[in-house]
Amino acid sequence: MRGVLVIIHRWAGLFIAVFLFIAGLTGAVISWDHELDEWLNPDLLEAKQPGTPLPPLELVARFEASDPRARVTYFTLSPEAGKTVELFVEPRVDPTTGRLYDLDYNQVYMEPATGEITGKRYWGKISLDRRDILPFLYKLHYSMHIPDFYGYDRWGIWLMGIVGIVWMFDCFVGLCLTFPPVPKTSSTRAFARVPGNEKTWLARWSPAWRIKRDASAYRLNFDIHRAVGLWAWLFLLVLAFTSISMNLGDDVVRPLLSKVSSLTADADAERTPAPIDKPVPAALSFASILDRASAEAAKRSWQEPLGSAFYNQQTGIYSVSFFKAGKEHGEYGMEPKTLHLDGNSGEVLGDSAPWAGTAADIFMQLQFPLHSGRIAGLPGRILLSVMGLIVAALSFTGIVIWFKKRAARAKRARYSGSEGATPSRGQPVLTNPALAALLESARKITDEDRLRSRLMWLGKTATSLSAQAGRLRLGSIASLSLAIAGLTARAALISGIRVLRRVFELPNVMARALGSISATLLSRGFWEAGRTDAVFYARQVRQWLNGA
Repeated sequence: MRGVLVIIHRWAGLFIAVFLFIAGLTGAVISWDHELDEWLNPDLLEAKQPGTPLPPLELVARFEASDPRARVTYFTLSPEAGKTVELFVEPRVDPTTGRLYDLDYNQVYMEPATGEITGKRYWGKISLDRRDILPFLYKLHYSMHIPDFYGYDRWGIWLMGIVGIVWMFDCFVGLCLTFPPVPKTSSTRAFARVPGNEKTWLARWSPAWRIKRDASAYRLNFDIHRAVGLWAWLFLLVLAFTSISMNLGDDVVRPLLSKVSSLTADADAERTPAPIDKPVPAALSFASILDRASAEAAKRSWQEPLGSAFYNQQTGIYSVSFFKAGKEHGEYGMEPKTLHLDGNSGEVLGDSAPWAGTAADIFMQLQFPLHSGRIAGLPGRILLSVMGLIVAALSFTGIVIWFKKRAARAKRARYSGSEGATPSRGQPVLTNPALAALLESARKITDEDRLRSRLMWLGKTATSLSAQAGRLRLGSIASLSLAIAGLTARAALISGIRVLRRVFELPNVMARALGSISATLLSRGFWEAGRTDAVFYARQVRQWLNGA
């Protein structure tokens, strides 16, 4: 069983290591995205002109009049003092071509007192420029910047969601591998029974929690991977699960959670999203929706002012949130009070409030606060930054462990591959020619050296495609997807072959033992020796009887 767990941990870890290394480093940075963005871009985010702020809807109207190609889909209604007003925009449909206008920006900042545009940028653009680096790292963290194609923009989100699923299960596999193995030999058990030599299970597990500082480089790397993973295990599990909830909440977590607990329906999740290039037009304006939302909030006795408004062009739903200036993340990261309204009829489709609803509703609300560390305030954000570095370190040390063991296995294979060499420890000797030929063919197909070279090729190809900043041909994307699928299948085959070899090892040992016994029983010398012994003992018995 331990051998199977080792194989699972190895290949699951190799699949998620690079993604987690990137996600860990970026997560350590984006825990402070607002603060770092303000530090890097004061010209974009700080208001410089004094005066009474203009109404937010007037700022929206002024901007849309300045560029008819763009439609504002999000804006703040309670701007912070001394800060510019932030607008998110999306392209409208060009009536002459039926396609979306080509905009080189999706974020706009305006002076609240004058309506002057202080700057624009494309949120999530692949760029290391000071203006773009924080949004770039944020999007890299949860989607790896996988581009949109086939009218769908969630390929990267699905990829990182699957990485989170593998990571969560691998947390349990890695934990099991730190447990002390059960003694196998009779001599070990006899030694343990000697008074004073007994060790409890916890005593045998305790070395896994420590780092031997005066050890070799490999042992030090291994101890860091195992001990740090143990001490941070619970936090790693929380990060893994919340990453699934953040990326695949509506697709995976909510459907599963609804099987065991009552869960309030999500208005956006109830509708099938339209393609990106075919946005759903809204019959009602922001002004009309805000009037209806204010009236509904008053009915609910909500005291918070209007905070922000958002229109989802894929579902045709408005979302109006209520919060004070600077509290868009709510208290301790909990989502602020929000109303969801239909873009055509203005009907209230649902609402949400922090710490309200069923137990399952509150559980889902906690996912972002837990993942971001905001649930614990400033100490929680510091802890999450440290955890991001730990995730990156565990990914790196895991790759080093695999590389070192891979090199050792290759070295043993070179020695054992010479003529007349005996099989290495743990390598089964297959006596069935058909089975041996089958496994030999599978070994050639799943040669790990070839797999490693293909992984290196895949990395170079992905790098070159990423450099094209989203301008990818469908053929290139399909080719890369097929290559990833093929390498995943080959990795699975390698694991399967190793499991088969372990499974067939015991029957082969038993067959060799039975063969030896049979050869002894059927040999002429064995029966002649037995007849001689029988005659000798019969003579001795006869003499004893005669003497008596």
